[in-house]
Amino acid sequence: MKAIMNRFSKLLAICCTVVLLAGCEEPKPLSLKEIQEIKNQVNQSGKITHNQAVVLSRVTYLMLNGLNSLTESQAKVLCKGQALLVLDGLTSITDRQAKSLSNVLSLSLDGLTAITDQQAYSLSRVNKLSLKGLISITDEQAEDLGKVKDYLNISSLTSITDEQTESLSNISNLKLSGLTSITDEQAESLSKVELLNLNGLTALNDQQAESLSKVELLHLDGLTSITDRQAESLSKVETLYLDGLTSITDRQTESLSKVERLYISDTCRPLIDKYKKP
Repeated sequence: MKAIMNRFSKLLAICCTVVLLAGCEEPKPLSLKEIQEIKNQVNQSGKITHNQAVVLSRVTYLMLNGLNSLTESQAKVLCKGQALLVLDGLTSITDRQAKSLSNVLSLSLDGLTAITDQQAYSLSRVNKLSLKGLISITDEQAEDLGKVKDYLNISSLTSITDEQTESLSNISNLKLSGLTSITDEQAESLSKVELLNLNGLTALNDQQAESLSKVELLHLDGLTSITDRQAESLSKVETLYLDGLTSITDRQTESLSKVERLYISDTCRPLIDKYKKP
């Protein structure tokens, strides 16, 4: 009887092993057309199933702007280290979802208008992060978001404190185009950013221009006029955007002609070209 039981146990073990191995088989890869159909279904319905999340988790560059509903378990399944994940249709997320979403390299959540401190902490692990819809941030959130490595877009912010600006100044590429004015202290902090977008600024003083001259690539398309001294300072910028200028003085023209890569209005371009060496 004991021998029979042993043989039965061995047979049961073999059967279980076969079942487990069968369950571990990789699902058949889908064609690009089939994957696109699943993406279209998700974007059109605004929802995603577990199986769809499993399939799409293997897509390197994934844009699901139509998705407006996501469970915590789906977020965990979906986010498997994509190079790019765009979920601009979401208007809110949970702290657990933020933790799952932080597994991707580049993430866009432009539909969010607010986040918690815990979410900011989790999302700070993303290399490139777009939170274009945020209308305000706390000092703690600024401190965490300042740890984003390569790129941060918070262009809907219309005001920011000096302390928050200092926290964000370590980001290499920062978009703050919603600001219409900055303080001298903020300009000094932002001078540490390599690529900076301040297209919302409508005015700049001489000290601020001198501080911002340390930025490698600077967007100031919102300026409609500058002083001669500001032009002299900004001539030190390697790549400069001043598309809002429609007229410049001779002295400003001479200064701005020294910029290695200058993007300026068609009205001013001929004047700049006259000073450029052939």
